[in-house]
Formats: sequence, structure tokens, C-alpha cells
Amino acid sequence: MIRPVGFFSELDPGWGLPLGGLMRDFVRPVGDPDEAEVIGYLGRGVRIWAEMSAGPDVLDPDAGAPVLSGIGSLCTDGVWLWRQDLPYYLSKYHLSLPADFLARVRKVRYEVPEVPEAKVREILTRDLGVVMD
Repeated sequence: MIRPVGFFSELDPGWGLPLGGLMRDFVRPVGDPDEAEVIGYLGRGVRIWAEMSAGPDVLDPDAGAPVLSGIGSLCTDGVWLWRQDLPYYLSKYHLSLPADFLARVRKVRYEVPEVPEAKVREILTRDLGVVMD
């Protein structure tokens, strides 16, 4: 089973995956020393689902923040799955992410491993319930 990271209650769609609680509870004043590298890793994830969706920053919708595009799009490294907007929220709010996710990112030295097409199809069908012909 794919492991979701960054699926918070404020975000929609959640794809029916377990939510990690309220994002605002994971906000920190500063990030980890390697936060920029983790953001880069998230940004280089294998895109497995793309949506032409957009929305405001859910923690500060009235601040005139830029509209985020592709908010329902999904990325993976073959083990973890995250929304395309997670790097934005990590950068702006220095979210506390699961230690086992960060351990994997650091273990692979911030380089997203190749994810075989068969694994992508498995995630889409088994974990996300996407019907593929």
C-alpha cells in the first residue's frame, strides 16, 4: 500500500486516503536545515495524476496569496504519495512531516528513484481506485 504524506483535512480532494490531521497543527516557525532539499525532492516526484484544478492557500485564503494550480495532482516516489501543492505548503509553513518519510528522502540523498510504469499503474488502480482500460 502506498503511504500518503501531506494529505491534511483542509485539503480536497483527499482521494479517500488517510488524512494526517489538520495542517495548521503541523505549522512550525522554521523548517529543518535540509528543508530546501526536501522541497526539491517533492517537486521532482513522479507525476502520476494531473488535474487542471486551482485554489487558494487553505491556511491563508484572504491574504492575496497566489492561486495554486494543479492542487489535485499527485506525485510519488514509489513508496510515498503526495499532492503537488505540498512543496508550497512546506516552503511557506515549514510543516512537520513524518519522520519515516524524511528518513527515506535523506536515505536516497534527495534524488527521487525511478518508478516503473507497472508500479505507477498499481498505485493508481489498487491504492487510488482509478479504473484503467
